Amino acid sequence: MYLAYEGVEKVVHMVRPHHPNHSASERPDEKARIRSAVLVDFILSVEIIILALSQVVDADLLVQVLVVSIIALVATVGVYGLVALIVRMDDAGLALAEREEAWAQSLGRGMVRALPILIRIIGHIGTVALLLVAGGIFHHIEAVHHLFHGWPSLLVDGLLGLVVGGLALLIVRGVKRFS
Repeated sequence: MYLAYEGVEKVVHMVRPHHPNHSASERPDEKARIRSAVLVDFILSVEIIILALSQVVDADLLVQVLVVSIIALVATVGVYGLVALIVRMDDAGLALAEREEAWAQSLGRGMVRALPILIRIIGHIGTVALLLVAGGIFHHIEAVHHLFHGWPSLLVDGLLGLVVGGLALLIVRGVKRFS
């Protein structure tokens, strides 16, 4: 439910962004954003492990441990390695822009200009992924699965992610309003 909530909250902020005239208390602080990102990463990591385990559930314990360990290692190194490269993209671009070669300067300036666009694109893809993963979890509930029998899975996953996330967002906002 938390993944769906986070996904819908991001969609709402894309549609209705915070305005600069909002008070500081109405904007999420940096610690809250980091805490939220870490929690989402943790939940997604657990989901990856559960999916990996579901593929080898009938195998020996050693095979299960090896598969989960390899998946965890590849996911961690792959995802966080890619994040590290993206975070350092502007530094690499600035270093290239200071070189004497015209091609390096052009490439470096292009990298610096492309970084905000890349981050925005990754944010949108991440939001869609949150909603699809969350919806996919609910889609695996037998009663829900039968309710949408014959529908395209991707559509059902997206709709479920939006509906469950929307309900969670309404509940959270209602609780905040009355507390």
